[in-house]
Amino acid sequence: MILTLSTGKGLGQTEPMLGKLLDGRYQVTQVLGRGGFGQTYMAQDMRRPGCPACVVKHLKPASTDSVFLQTARRLFTSEAETLERLGNHDQIPRLLAYFEEEQEFYLIQELIQGQPLGVEIKAGLCTTESQVIHLLYDVLGTLQFVHQHGVIHRDIKPANIIRRHPDQRLVLIDFGAVKQVQTQLLNSSLNNSEQISVGTIAIGTPGYMPVEQAQGMPRPNSDLYALGMIAIQALTGCKPGEFTRDPDTGELIWRHRAKISAELAGVLERLVCYHFKERYPSAAAALQALQPLVEATTQSRTAPLPPPLPPLPPQLQLTAPLLSPKQPPSTSTPVSAPSGPSSCLLLSPQQYTCLEQLLMELTGPIASSLLRLTCARATTDSELVQGLSLHLPEPKRFAFEQRAMALLQAASASQFPPSGASAPSRPSLASHAPTNSTAPPEFVQRCERELAEFIGPIATFLVQKAIKANPKTSPVELVNILAANLDSVEKAAELRRRLST
Repeated sequence: MILTLSTGKGLGQTEPMLGKLLDGRYQVTQVLGRGGFGQTYMAQDMRRPGCPACVVKHLKPASTDSVFLQTARRLFTSEAETLERLGNHDQIPRLLAYFEEEQEFYLIQELIQGQPLGVEIKAGLCTTESQVIHLLYDVLGTLQFVHQHGVIHRDIKPANIIRRHPDQRLVLIDFGAVKQVQTQLLNSSLNNSEQISVGTIAIGTPGYMPVEQAQGMPRPNSDLYALGMIAIQALTGCKPGEFTRDPDTGELIWRHRAKISAELAGVLERLVCYHFKERYPSAAAALQALQPLVEATTQSRTAPLPPPLPPLPPQLQLTAPLLSPKQPPSTSTPVSAPSGPSSCLLLSPQQYTCLEQLLMELTGPIASSLLRLTCARATTDSELVQGLSLHLPEPKRFAFEQRAMALLQAASASQFPPSGASAPSRPSLASHAPTNSTAPPEFVQRCERELAEFIGPIATFLVQKAIKANPKTSPVELVNILAANLDSVEKAAELRRRLST
C-alpha cells in the first residue's frame, strides 16, 4: 500500500468510515480504493508512539445468515494466516492484525511508502534493457518465496508493484485475499448449477493474466506471465492491449517493437508463452535463466566513480590498504573474476564474507554477483567500496561506504589477533548477534552452517535477519523460522533434525 494513492473518483468526505475507530485502535483517515470485493483505507494506529499510518482492508459479507458468517469467518482466518506467513519477506507488506467487528472483517497491513511501478512505466517511454533485467530479478525473487508457500498472487500489474522510497526495492502488494474470500463466499451462497459458472470468475487484470487464469484456473507460472507482460510494456512503452497475437499459435507479437538482446528476448518470450506448459515451470527456473544477463549487465556498467569520500572519523581511518598479506594483488598479471572469498585477491576471506553480507542487506541475492564482478576490477579497498556503491540509490551510497570501510577494518583487525591469542576458527558475523538473544553464539553459527548446505551463502544473512527481528528468539523458534525458508517439507524436516541433535 502506498502513500501516493489518490482517494479515487466519487470518494469524498461523506464516506461513513472516515474517522471511525476500529478495534479501539485504528482510526480511519483516508479512502484509498473501493471495488466490488471490498474497500481499502488508510488509518492511524493510535496505540503506537507517533500514531504511524497503516492500511485497512475491509470485507463486508453479503449475508448475515449464521451459516454464511461461519463460512466467512473460516475463510477469512485462513487467508489472514497466509498473509501472516508471506509478511516474513522484506518485499511483502506485513500483516499487523486481523479481526471481526459487527459481523464485518478487517485486515490491517503495513503501509509501504513509495510509488507504483506504473509511474515509471509510462506510455510511449521505453525503459532500458538493464533496468528491465533488474526489475525482473527483483520481483522474481519475491515470487519464488510466494510460490514456495503455496500462494499465487493472481494480480501482478504495475499498480501492485511499489518502488519503496527508502531503499528503492520493489515491494509486491495486494495479494487479493479479500477478493478470494468474497468469491468463495459468493459460491457458497449459490446452488450447484450456479456455482459452475461463478466458480470460473477470474481474479486478475485483463492484459496481464494468461488464458488459464482468465478461465479461473491460475497456476504459479500465471504470475510469471504477468511479470513478463510488465517487462515487455516497460521495454516498448506499449500497454498490453496494444499488442496483437498470432492467429495460429496465440503467441504475443511484440518483438519488433523492442530493441533488446536476443538473450533477454528469449527469456521474455518464454515468460509470456500462451500455454502454461511452455513457460518456465517456476520463478526459480526463470531466475536461473536470467542470472547470466544480470551478471553481464553488472559487468558492462561503466558509470564514473563518485567524487572522493570525505575523511572518515578518526576511529574509522585506515593506516594501510585492507589487503590479505598472503595474497597481495599483482600489477603484472590480469586478475580474473573471483568465484568467492577464497579467490578474491583484494580481500581476506573474512573481509569478503562481511562485505557480502552487508551488501546483501541492501540489494538482496544479487549481492554475490555484484561483489564478485566488482572485486575483479578494483585495485584498492576504497575503489572496491566505491564501485559497489554505484549499484545503490544515491541517498544510500555515502552511508554504505562508511559502513563498509568500518566493517572491513574490523574484519581486518580480527584477522590479526594480539600475540598469544588464537584466531577465529571461521569468518562469521554471529558474534554481532544481540547480546540478549536466547540463542547461544555457537548455536547461531551452527544454524548458519547447516542452513548454508540447503540454500548457500544467503544463509548467514537469513539467520542474522531472524535474530535482529526478534533478539529474544529461542533456539527452537529460530530453527522454525529458518526452516520456513526452505522450499520443501522434507528439507525443513531435515534442517530441524540436524539442529535438534
